[in-house]
Amino acid sequence: MGLVLTIKMNKLILQGPAYRRTLTFNKGLTVISGDKTSGKSLILSLIDYCLGKSKKIDLKVQRELNEYCDQIFLEIKINDEILTINRLLKEKWDKIRVYFCLFSDLNNYSPKIVDRDELLSLLMRKLNIDEYKLIKHQKHSNKQELELVSFRDIFRYIYIHQHELGTHDFLANKSTFKRYKNPHAFKMMFGLIDKDKDSLREQLVAAKNQIDEAHKVINGLKSYLKERDAEIYLELWNRSNDFDVEITVKKREKTEIILNNGRNNKNNENEMYISLKNELTEIANQIFHYQKQRNDLILSIRSKSLLREEYEAELAETEATIEINYKLIIPNQYIECPLCQSSLPHSHQEVNENTLGKIKKEITNKIKMITSMIENETNIVEEIDTKIKRWSKKQAIINSAIAEFVKETEVPFLSQLDSINSIINKLSREREIIKECLRMHNKIAEKERLVIELESEIKRLEGELEKLRVSEAYKDKVFEFLNSEYRGYMLRLKYDDLSETYISKDSHVPFYRGSSVYEHESGGLLLCMQISYLAAILRCKEVGYALGHPGFLMLDSLSKYLGTIKKERSSEAEENKSDTIDENFINDPEVYEELYKILIELTLKHQIIIVENTPPDIVDTYTRYTFLSGHRGLINESVNEYKEENE
Repeated sequence: MGLVLTIKMNKLILQGPAYRRTLTFNKGLTVISGDKTSGKSLILSLIDYCLGKSKKIDLKVQRELNEYCDQIFLEIKINDEILTINRLLKEKWDKIRVYFCLFSDLNNYSPKIVDRDELLSLLMRKLNIDEYKLIKHQKHSNKQELELVSFRDIFRYIYIHQHELGTHDFLANKSTFKRYKNPHAFKMMFGLIDKDKDSLREQLVAAKNQIDEAHKVINGLKSYLKERDAEIYLELWNRSNDFDVEITVKKREKTEIILNNGRNNKNNENEMYISLKNELTEIANQIFHYQKQRNDLILSIRSKSLLREEYEAELAETEATIEINYKLIIPNQYIECPLCQSSLPHSHQEVNENTLGKIKKEITNKIKMITSMIENETNIVEEIDTKIKRWSKKQAIINSAIAEFVKETEVPFLSQLDSINSIINKLSREREIIKECLRMHNKIAEKERLVIELESEIKRLEGELEKLRVSEAYKDKVFEFLNSEYRGYMLRLKYDDLSETYISKDSHVPFYRGSSVYEHESGGLLLCMQISYLAAILRCKEVGYALGHPGFLMLDSLSKYLGTIKKERSSEAEENKSDTIDENFINDPEVYEELYKILIELTLKHQIIIVENTPPDIVDTYTRYTFLSGHRGLINESVNEYKEENE
C-alpha cells in the first residue's frame, strides 16, 4: 500500500479593493444551506475555478461578485503541506499564483506564477500521480495525437454540480471529449494503467533533471544569503518583528506630534516644507526600488554564472572524450545474422562521434544562451546604476533646497517630523531587506520540498519499471472490494434487488439490475447509484486501492430528486411487492437521511462539502453557513472583514 495523499479545503477568501470575506471549511463534513440565488453553489464554483477550471467566472451573471471582488484565494492542505492558490477574476485570469504558505503569511513568500496546465501538473505531482497521455486519431484524419488525462479529469469524480447529480450528465457524460477520458481517469485513480517502458524512462530522466535544477537554485540562494550573513531564519524573523515594533512606535510618535502641534501651525512655510519633504521621500523610495531591482538582477547573474561554469566544465569533459575517441581505434566488429549465420561488419566509432558531437553542440548552445542572458541582465544593471545616479543628484539638490529654506524660515515642529520620517523610512528599507531574505529562505524550503516529491516520484517510477504490467489478479481484487462496497451502499438506500448490480470492469460506471447509470430514468435511483459509486471509491482509497483520488467530495443539491414527502405503500402493493419495481416505493425521507448518514461516516477520513437548500436535522451541527437571498448571501457587507478591521 502506497502513501495515502489527500487534499483538504481550508479556506476560501473573496477579496476586492474594499471587501474581503473568508469562508472556513470543516475538516470532515461542511454543509452550506440557504435560499436560492444566495450564492451557495458559487462557493463550489469558485473552489473549482481556483483548482484549474478552464472557463472564467461569468461576472455578468454573478453581479454582486463582480461589484465587490476582483480575486479569489483558496487555502488548501495536501497532507502536511499548506498551499494558497490565488486567481484573478477580471484580468489575467489565465495566470495563477501559488503560495507555499498559509493565506495569513503571504507577505513572507514569493508566489510561483503558473498557467493552468502547470497548476494541474503541480497538483498531480503533490498527489504523486502521473499525468497520462492517450494516443488518439485526429478528427477526419489518419494522423495521431496525444491527449492528456490530468487532474481536471480526476476532478469530475470529486465535484458533482447540481446539473449532473441525479441526471444522465453524471461525470460530464454529455461531453464527448470528457466522456472519452473518464475510463482512463478512473484507471489512473486506481493504478490500473499499463505503463510503457520508454515513457517511464523519460519521466525518470525529467524528474532527475528537475532535481538537478532545484539543487542549483538552492545553492544560488544559499550563496546569496551567506554573503548577506542571513543564513539563520529565526534570527531574520526576530529582526523583522523588531523592525515592525520600532516602526509602529515611531508612527505613534509622529501622530502625537501632529495632533499636539498641527492645528496651531498651518502656514505657508509648513506647506512648502511638507511639499519638499514629500518629494524627497518619493525620491528615496524610487532609489530604494531601483536598488532592490539591482540586487535581484545581481543574484540572477550569479546564479546563471554558476550554471555557465557547470556547462563549461561539462563541455571540457565532452571535448576530452571526443579527442580520446578520435585517437582510439576501434576495429570493425562483426555481427552474426541469427537466420543465415553470415557475418556483417559493424562500426561503433561513427555513431559514438555523432552522438558526442550532438552533445557538444547542445552544451555550446546552452552556454551561448546563458551568456546572452547574463549580458542582457548586466546591461540592465548598468541602466539602473545610471538611473540611481540621476535620482541621487536630484535628491542632493532638494536636500540643499531644504537646508536653505530652513535657514531663512521658521518651521515649527516639522524638523521633529522630518527626523521621525527619516527613521521610519530607514527602518522600512532595512525591514524590506530582511523580508526579502526571509522570502529566499522560504523559496529554498519550497525547492527542498520539491526535491523530496521528485525523489518519491523517482522511487515510484522505478518500482513501476520493475512491474510493468498490471496483473489481472490485482484488478479482480480491486473490483471485488469496489463492488462489495457499492452493493452495500445501494442496499442501505432501500434497493434490495442486487441482481446484476455492479461497477463495470470495462466502462468503470455503476450498473443496477443490468442497466447503467446512463440508462435508468428515475432521478432518485440515479442519485443513489451515483452517491453509492462515489462512496465506494472513497472506501477504496481508505484501503489503498484508489490512491489517485484526492480524498474529498463537493456535492450540490442532494434533495432535488428525493423530495421530503413520505410515500405510504398500499395494502395491495404490500401483498404484491415482489412483483413491484422497488424504486417506485422508496420512502424518500428515510433514503434522504440515510444518504447523509453514509456521507457523515465517510467524513471520518475524508472531507465533503455539500450545498443544500434545506438539509435534514441530522446535519445541523455540520451546517457552517446559511445564506439568505439579497444582501445577506455570500456577498454580505455586514461581514466585510475590511470594515471590521477599520472599526
